[in-house]
Amino acid sequence: MAITPNVLDTYSRFMDELFDEKEIIGVSTVWQQFFGKPANGGSKTIYSPNSEVVEIDIMRGNERTAALIHRGTDSRHLDLQRNTATQNFSSFSRVYPFAEELGDITSSQILKRMAGENPYDNKARIDRLRMLAREHHMEHIRRYVRLFEVLAGQSLLAGAMPALSGSQNLDNWYDFRRNSAHVITPAIPWNNAGADILGDIDAGCRLLRENGKVKPNVIFFGQDVFPVFINDLTVRTQADNRNYELIAVSTNNPVPPSLMPLVDGGAIPRGRLRTPEGFEMWMFTYIDVFTDGNGVTQHYMPLDSVFMAYYGARCDRYFGPPERLPIVSSDVAWYQEMFGMNNIQGAMLPPNVTGGGVITPAMFYCDAYPSGDKKKVTIRTQSAPIFATTQTDAFLTFTNVIDDGRS
Repeated sequence: MAITPNVLDTYSRFMDELFDEKEIIGVSTVWQQFFGKPANGGSKTIYSPNSEVVEIDIMRGNERTAALIHRGTDSRHLDLQRNTATQNFSSFSRVYPFAEELGDITSSQILKRMAGENPYDNKARIDRLRMLAREHHMEHIRRYVRLFEVLAGQSLLAGAMPALSGSQNLDNWYDFRRNSAHVITPAIPWNNAGADILGDIDAGCRLLRENGKVKPNVIFFGQDVFPVFINDLTVRTQADNRNYELIAVSTNNPVPPSLMPLVDGGAIPRGRLRTPEGFEMWMFTYIDVFTDGNGVTQHYMPLDSVFMAYYGARCDRYFGPPERLPIVSSDVAWYQEMFGMNNIQGAMLPPNVTGGGVITPAMFYCDAYPSGDKKKVTIRTQSAPIFATTQTDAFLTFTNVIDDGRS
């Protein structure tokens, strides 16, 4: 039987509906669920289209008690400072970062049949232009949401995020002043004999309580760490003790509503953990991945790591200005005539962003411009995000949790 297609005619070939893998690849938003939610410590989302600098004052507190003293004396400390300190704050001023995605559509490209287009449709060039513009636009937004997730994750896990992708220069990073004790390497890797996994977790909980003034309510395990945790002999032996419980997700033990945004964003609930010291946390894994600038697959939740947090701490997010001249009425009219829509500077959001309520059109600046010879049009999308862990000591990370056997 011949496998070469017949010459095209009305009956010999049928065009099936286009399969576009980009339209079904989900974009996760787990780490972004920590940011910008007023219910979480008054977290804010700030849109700043007219200023390139963001400023914030952070006032730290303590848990000192009042003192009992002899009558007839005062309560000044030996250092002669007043008992009550006020206005103990730090001021942070940051220039917004900047990201830009471009996509070109050429005059020759809109003369060619597009994927999924019936050869006999005789589609107009302007229609192909608009379809291609939509494809560029949607891909830009998906890439930005992935970027936001990476930046939010870096702020949560490390207490800092880059202003320049790939830069190792600390001058190009936003440092949110995480307590250095909140990044821990266990003394004994968790997959080695003698490891005290529950003791390490309780020690982390104590640090969060002492330095961050919070009790953790979530713990995320790297994809390769959770099997080590769940199969640890001590964990398995003590799982039924009354001082320690490992409770699975079920209809009798559902994820509480306050933590459901994490599940909606892509986290996988694995049960509830009560430690020997009585701290209670919901356990999650986060297995989704992204492709970095070098084409290498990376995990949003790093392998060989564990992240503990109080989901409810204040985490703010800021979105700075675009880099172009102001939009004028002629820009709007040209954009609407070319693309059939009036969404210049108002992004359309892809349908496959999980937990999508955390993403808003105001985070993006969308426009387009023709080349001087009118043979090309460039679709442009810009954004200027900062994800700030304002209550930064409410988060703690374990790194190098597993011994990979290399020395």
